[in-house]
Amino acid sequence: MPSVTKRRERGPRARSGTTYRRHDSAVAVAFLSPAMIGFTVFAVLPVLGGLALGLFDWDLFSTPRYVGARNFVRLFSDPTMWQSLFVTLQFLLLGVIPTVLLGFMLAVLVNSKLPAVPALRLLFFVPMIASSAVTALVWAMLYNERQGFVNQALGVIGVDGPNWLSDTFWALPALVIVMIWSALPLVIILYLAGLQRVPDDIYAAASLDGAGPWRQLWSMTWPSVWPTTALVLALQAIGFLSGSFEMALLLTDGGPLGTTQSLALYAYRVAFNDLNFGYASALSMFQLVVFAAIVGIVQGVRRTLRKGGL
Repeated sequence: MPSVTKRRERGPRARSGTTYRRHDSAVAVAFLSPAMIGFTVFAVLPVLGGLALGLFDWDLFSTPRYVGARNFVRLFSDPTMWQSLFVTLQFLLLGVIPTVLLGFMLAVLVNSKLPAVPALRLLFFVPMIASSAVTALVWAMLYNERQGFVNQALGVIGVDGPNWLSDTFWALPALVIVMIWSALPLVIILYLAGLQRVPDDIYAAASLDGAGPWRQLWSMTWPSVWPTTALVLALQAIGFLSGSFEMALLLTDGGPLGTTQSLALYAYRVAFNDLNFGYASALSMFQLVVFAAIVGIVQGVRRTLRKGGL
C-alpha cells in the first residue's frame, strides 16, 4: 500500500507568533521614535557639534580656522578655568547637603498637626511660583547694603552687615542661600510624599519603648525616607550645577573678582563677551565631563542609600 505523505500547511496559528512579534516591534518603534528623535536632536547632536566646534578657532564673523586639540589643551593651563571649577564645586558642596537636611526638617514640620501648618505650607511653597528674574530682584533688594532687610535686621542687634553681593567672601554664600530658598519647595514636596508612606504603627511601638520625638525623628523617620533622600540628592546636585549659572548671572555677573563665576558662566562669557566660540565649546565639553562625573558619584550614593545603608 503506497504511503501517503501529508504536507503540513502553515496555518494562521503557526504564522500568528511571528506576526504578533513584528507587530509589537513596530508599535514599540513607533512609541520610542519621538523620544529617540528628541534625544538625538537635543542631546547627541549638540554634544557632537560642541566637540567639533572645539577643534576650531571661530569668532562668529570670520572663517573658522582648524586648530586641532589646542583649545582642549589650553583648558589645563587656564587659571580662570580652575577657579571657575572650584567655584562650581563650592556651589555644590555648600548648597546640596543643607538643602536636603533643611527640606527634610521642614517637611516633617509641614506633615505635623500643628495649628499653623496651613499658613506654613503657603509660605514654604511661594518660591516655586516665582521666576528666576523675580527671585533675583527680590533678593537683590533684601541684600542691599543700606536699605536691605538683611542689614537692617543685623543693625537692630548692633551688627554692621557687609555689601553681600560685592564682598569677595560673602558673595558666594549669599548666592547659595538664594538657591537653597528656591530649591526648598520641591524638596519639601518629595519628602512629604516619602513621609506619607511611613506607617504610623512604628511610631506607636517606639513610644511604648520610651523613644522621644527627637529619637523617633533620626532613628526611624530619617532612615525610612532614605530612598527619597537618594532622589533628592540626585535632583539637587543637577539643580545646583545648573543654578550656579543662572543666579550668578542675574545677581553678581560672576563677581566680585570671579568669586561666583561657575564653569557654565565662564563658558558663556568666553563665547558672548570674547566671541571665542571654539574655546567656549571646549569649556562646555569639559563641564559636561565634570557634571557626568559628579552625577555618577551621586548615583553611587543613591544606590547605597537605596540598600538601606550610608
